Parts: sequence; structure tokens; C-alpha cells
Amino acid sequence: MVHIADPLTLWASVILVCVVMGTCLLVGIAFLRRWQQIRYIRYVHDLKRRFRPLLARILAGERSPAGVAALQDLGLADLELLLDPLFSKRKLPERCLAFLQSLCAELGLIGAWQARLANLPSMASHSAGQGKQNDPSGRAAMRHLLRAQSIRNLGTIRHRPSWPLLAGALDDRHPDIQLVALRALSAVGAPESFPVLRERLNAVVRGDSTSPPLQALRAALASFDLICVPSLLPSLSHPDRQIRLQATEILRTIVWREAGCRPDFVLTPELLSPALTELLVAGLPGDNSAEIRARSGEVLVFVADARADAALHQLLSDPQWFVRLRTVRAVARLPQSCSPLLPDIRRSLHDSHWRVREASVQTLLSLGPKGRLQLFESFLTAPDHAACEQIAEVIEGAGLVSSLVEKYGAGTTGLEALVVEQLASDAALLGVSDALRALNPEIRQRFLDRFTPHLQFRKVALPVESGPEGKPSQNVQRVIEFPPCLAA
Repeated sequence: MVHIADPLTLWASVILVCVVMGTCLLVGIAFLRRWQQIRYIRYVHDLKRRFRPLLARILAGERSPAGVAALQDLGLADLELLLDPLFSKRKLPERCLAFLQSLCAELGLIGAWQARLANLPSMASHSAGQGKQNDPSGRAAMRHLLRAQSIRNLGTIRHRPSWPLLAGALDDRHPDIQLVALRALSAVGAPESFPVLRERLNAVVRGDSTSPPLQALRAALASFDLICVPSLLPSLSHPDRQIRLQATEILRTIVWREAGCRPDFVLTPELLSPALTELLVAGLPGDNSAEIRARSGEVLVFVADARADAALHQLLSDPQWFVRLRTVRAVARLPQSCSPLLPDIRRSLHDSHWRVREASVQTLLSLGPKGRLQLFESFLTAPDHAACEQIAEVIEGAGLVSSLVEKYGAGTTGLEALVVEQLASDAALLGVSDALRALNPEIRQRFLDRFTPHLQFRKVALPVESGPEGKPSQNVQRVIEFPPCLAA
């Protein structure tokens, strides 16, 4: 045995030995963890290789009692490992979803997930075979990951009887659990859960609660089916302006989502309660909040009620410009005849705000021949030069100039011909020359033959000198931006 007399040398040797032993221990732990990871990955791979084909056949609709029995022999942890890739997908096919829900019920997974949410001992805990683990759902301190996965899985298979447990998970102390439960409730879409979420939204708006977040609650409520809309009535008529505003936004989102899926969508009395219909046509359009009035107009265009036109007429004349803007944009989606509103939209062409004027032009263009007739008449008779220029810009942006020029060259008469002549002479063409370049030479020549006499007649607007043999002069060529060869 070596005797070290120097204390510093002794301490240095002790420290060195400790460092070497600690390093060896860390290396050993790293090798052990890596070996465990490799073993786990191999086990999961073997599990998927053995049961994935069987699972695929069951989810495709093949009835296999022996296959279900084989899956029932697996432990809860193995079943969750096997099915987790399915639950991780954003959306499953409806046919696959129905078979998956039935399979989860047969395997006892739904009961295990519900037990985790209710903090009860699992009804499906059992272990067998290599790598089997005890069900962790019976522990006193339940892991957040397992709880969140259970909530997610119940939402993915849309298990409606579980909605009370999912609603109870909204009171969890962990904010991530609350958000997962909120998404699961919106995926399940149980009408019974809609009033519960509505009251939570009202509590958050009033400041009585801070969770779940307001935006997440509003998005979850807006994802429910249209049959839940009558349940919004208490919030739509609430004295608190913010609660009414949030409810109106949810209503607008639901209605426009349905309208996007069904072009002929109409809010019939069967879809709305009488009290809600009365509120939409007589209450919300006169609300003291301009934001609520604007959103109510976007819903009114789908309401099948004789008083809806009068309410829309009121909103098109609202003192706030953004209310008029959103209403005139919404009128373009009218599923029924909008003839009573055409004069109101035409008056909006001369609105004090340029965005309302632009939206009015686009709305009239989208309403078919009747709307275009009103637009062309206003363009030709309006005394406001700025409004005429804005109308011409929107007509050009909508791609109508080419068809108007082609019809003009073909000899059409009436308002369309007057509009082309007005565009080509007073409005500095605004795309007429570009439209002509895209046409074939014969149509361009027909346009020249018809338009040149008109241009020469309007000497006040554009002085024109006649060229030899009645051909257009260089001034005409410059005005319509033609090369001389096209005018020859």
C-alpha cells in the first residue's frame, strides 16, 4: 500500500478516483438507456408487424372474432401503442371511424379512457407477455400525458356519451388538458355540451374565469352543428354587449360555414326558433353596438323571413361605414331574389366611403343581369366623376372589358354599347386597349369601324382629325393605343 504523506496529493488522488468512477457510471447508464431504447423500439416494431395487418382488415369492415380475441389478449399499453398512429391523424375517414369506435368499445379502451378522466381504477388493466406494463391510470398522481391522450382519443372517435367527462376536464389545473378537452368536445359535437360551453364563454367574457382562453372557446362553439344555433339565444339577448358580440360572431361563423357547403342554404323556420328569428330581424339590426349590427347583416341575408329585406335596408343605410360595407358584401350571397335591395345597393355606389363604393360595384356584378343593369345605368348617369372611375376600375378588374368590347364589335346595342363607348372615350380606356390586343384582328377591325365615327362625333371630349380615305387619324390611334398597322 502506497503511503501518501502530502495532504494535497491525497485529496487530488481522491478527486481523480471519484471523477473516474463517476465517468464510468455515466457511461454505463448511457449504454443501459440506449439498450433499453433499442429493446423498446424493437418491441414496438414487432408488435406493429404482427398486428397491423389484422387491425387494417378489422377497420376495413371485415368481421374477425378471432382477430378481436387476439387483440384482447394484449395489454392496455400495447393496445395504445398499436392504435396511437390512428389517433394521431388529424382526420379519419367516416367508415374507418365507425369501425374504430366499435373496436375500442370491444377492447375495453373506452372504459379505460373514461376511468382515467374520472380518476377511477382502470377496468382494462392487465398485463401479459414481453414488454407488458401495468396500466398507469390507477396511480394517485396520474400522468398528464396519459390523461391528455385519453381525452384526445375519446374526441377522435366522437364518443358522445363521454361528453360530461370531457366537460369536467375543462376544470383541470393544467392548461394543456383544458385545451385538449375543448378540442375533443368540439370534435364530438354533442348538442348537450353546447350550453355548457356557452356558459363558460360568458364567464370568461365577464371576467369570472380565465380559462379556457376566450379564442379557444369561441372556436370550439363555432365548430358545432347548425342545430345548436337556437341555444345561442340567451347570449344573443344578454345585457352585456361583449357577450352579445361573441355570440353574434359564433352565429355568423356557423351560418357562413354551412352556406359554404351548401350553395342553396337558407335559414328556414325549422332551423331557427321563433324567438331567435324575431331577434335576428327586429333586435340585432338595431343594436347599439355597430359591430353587432355588422355581423347581424351577414346572417340576415340567409334568413327566410319577409322582414329580412327591411332589416337589410336599414343596415345598408347605417351611420357606420363598416356596417354598410359588411352588409353590402353579404348581400352578394343572397340565396333568394334581391330585387327589393337593388335600389339600396345602387345608392351605395355613391357612398361617402370608397370601400363601400367598391364593394357595391362588386356586389352588383355578382347579382347577375339585374345587378349589371343597375351598375351600367349608374355608371352612365352618375355626376360624380370619381365614382365613375372607381366603377370602371372594378369592371376592368372583374375581367368584363373583354366580353364588352367583343360584343361591341359584334354590333350589340343598349347599355353595354354605351358603357364601352364611355370607357373608351372618357375613362382613358382603362383596359380597353389591352382587351383589344387579346382579340383577333377581325374583331379589332370591327371595333374600329364602329367606334371611330363615335369618337369623331365627340369633338368636345377628344378632338379628332380625319385621315385620308376615311381612315382613323394618328390622334385616334394614339387614344386607343393601336399600332398604325392595326388601324389601316
